[in-house]
Amino acid sequence: METADKNARGCQTAIQVLYFGLVRNAVKEAEETVMLPAGATVRDLLDILCQKHGEPLRDALFTVEGTLTASAMILLDGTNIYYAKGLDTEIDNQKSLHVLLTTTAMAGG
Repeated sequence: METADKNARGCQTAIQVLYFGLVRNAVKEAEETVMLPAGATVRDLLDILCQKHGEPLRDALFTVEGTLTASAMILLDGTNIYYAKGLDTEIDNQKSLHVLLTTTAMAGG
């Protein structure tokens, strides 16, 4: 009840961020929880994470143009944001939220 009261007063939601694959080399942890304001987007969350973890995370996720790299996969509640509004997908505070950041190695053929 206390958490719900805090969320209602502060219009914030907690989101669990899980890291998989090579992106763990950039963040040095498997997961963390981030508090977001109401109406925040995936882009807002990734900006917060890149500020915290620095250039290694930004370089792992984004091109110089600011788009996601081909090897980055962002899932919000199990759905790839590519199938929603991409980085502008709003993180709805009325549901359970999980973001998985996955970057994989490319293999030659």
